[in-house]
Amino acid sequence: MNWDNIDHRAIYKAQLANNPIYWDPNLNMWVAYSYEYCKTVLTSDVAIVSEPIVEAESLLNGNAKQAIKKLARITNNIQHEESRSAAIMMFQCIRPVQINELIDSLLGKVNLTQFDFVTAIAKQLPVLVILKGMGFDDDDCAFVTENIAVLVRIMAPNKSAADVTAINSVIDEFYAIAKRYVNEKLNGYNEASITLFAVNLLGLFIQSYDAGRGLLCNSLINMVRHCDDMNRQLTDKLYFKRCVIETLRLDPPVHHTKRIAAEDFRIGEHLIKSGELIMIVMAAANLDPVVFTDPEKYDPLRNNNEEHLTFGLGGHNCLAKYLTIDMATDVCSYLANKYPAIGILQHEFKYEALLNVRLVKELMVKLI
Repeated sequence: MNWDNIDHRAIYKAQLANNPIYWDPNLNMWVAYSYEYCKTVLTSDVAIVSEPIVEAESLLNGNAKQAIKKLARITNNIQHEESRSAAIMMFQCIRPVQINELIDSLLGKVNLTQFDFVTAIAKQLPVLVILKGMGFDDDDCAFVTENIAVLVRIMAPNKSAADVTAINSVIDEFYAIAKRYVNEKLNGYNEASITLFAVNLLGLFIQSYDAGRGLLCNSLINMVRHCDDMNRQLTDKLYFKRCVIETLRLDPPVHHTKRIAAEDFRIGEHLIKSGELIMIVMAAANLDPVVFTDPEKYDPLRNNNEEHLTFGLGGHNCLAKYLTIDMATDVCSYLANKYPAIGILQHEFKYEALLNVRLVKELMVKLI
């Protein structure tokens, strides 16, 4: 997907008006755009997550294969319930951290008059918040933050030979760290359960890295663009939280996800047949004028911005959503109050060539 050369909002607006759900012969799947239809698919018991593509899986080592099989994010039915329960238990180990101190530590390594916010903050802070909140030591924090960009490739649908080699080079050490943590924090579990916990700890890191990076960048961009409003609300942390939530609605990092029909079911007048794929375009649903008044306007004070679908709904909704929102709120509030003049030093942005997420490659910033 080349996000650089596409007006996605214009496409979403047109599809919401003309094709709220339709069969795309080029993609060979249904595509849902409207809020109603996206919500229907996300909450349906018969619209399940597709099995992961395994074209390169035979070359992955044993621990990498375990991750693919047991991540809550890509499992269904009883296996999903077990994996999600493990992920929730890992999530409950996270304690509040002093994000201000983490930000200052990361900013201490850069020139504040010109630095890349993506590299300095957005790619590191979300995972670091979880690691520090769970009490990992400095060496383990360093290993995970340095290698998370490799570990997230486990989720890639089309892994290259280079991806497989990179994953295999770090996954065993990650498992050793994760299993050691589980053994120390959670007593009395067998090896299979410990592995399940370790896999879904990785899942939390992956989710925080994907969504956290994009949300931090997009929230900062919107905050700077609307700095006059922001400057009137500096002491009101709730305002910054509303800004983050409105960014999730209007300018989300994750744009769509997919499901497959486990059996025939209907969406409106359309029959979705068993085995057919459905793409749910949450970013379009967030712009549906039936639900959101003046949907293309950035309005943190709108009364229903929390109804966005960016984090999904149902059994596969994002576990880290509240942590991610609170983290982005703390970052925006802290930076806005500490630095009177925050500047973005680019007029245009380049985006990663990724299918379902829209992530800026570089965000040059100055803090004065």
